[in-house]
Amino acid sequence: MVEPAGKWQPVTDFYKEQQAAQPIDVEAENQKKIREVHEEAKKTGWAEKSAPIGIRVYIWYTFCRAGFYALLLTVLAVVPQTSFSTWLVTNVAHSLPGAAARERADQQKEEMKKRAEAMGYKLPDYIVGEEETPEQMAQKRREEVMVVLFVLAALTAVKGFLLLRRFWWVRWAAMFVSGATVVRVGMVFFGLWAFRVQIPIPPEVMSTIVFEMGINVLTFCYLAFGTGVEEWFEDKI
Repeated sequence: MVEPAGKWQPVTDFYKEQQAAQPIDVEAENQKKIREVHEEAKKTGWAEKSAPIGIRVYIWYTFCRAGFYALLLTVLAVVPQTSFSTWLVTNVAHSLPGAAARERADQQKEEMKKRAEAMGYKLPDYIVGEEETPEQMAQKRREEVMVVLFVLAALTAVKGFLLLRRFWWVRWAAMFVSGATVVRVGMVFFGLWAFRVQIPIPPEVMSTIVFEMGINVLTFCYLAFGTGVEEWFEDKI
């Protein structure tokens, strides 16, 4: 009887041994690939167990800060007329870039109007400009503060995710921002002291400045000199 095509089987001992060993080799190859996948996942992951405790605290602090900004933004968007929202807008708006110059310009404009009225004439509209009601000014300041909080929340969250991914340049960027902030605020206070300028600062604002400066000093020192920080960011752990 003639065997059908494709049904031939090896009969020698060499082919029998090779055929018997083949399933074992496939199984071993599968196990090897599985181990390689797990090892690669460990290398590319965050490796939380090997991260220094200071890095873990700093990353959690970064995410908590992003959440805090988002919470303040939600409060201003949902309940803008509360006393807390008014206090927040008033304190944050004064610290925005250009706020001091805008306030001085408004004061000068008001003084010019009073002098003109005292002398019996009215200033032209192109000098005075369109007057805004207190409600419009409050709405404008609230919108500016909301934009600032949104940007801060987004940037802080992105910073936290980049820290999780262990990008080496994020460490240097965080050190630069922290150090530059401390130097800038220090130069402002030194200039005020050197020129004997007295600026009344509310206690709550001063306590916030001291807290922020302390956080920035700790951040700079730890990221620059902390044990294991450089090795962790350079993926040597």
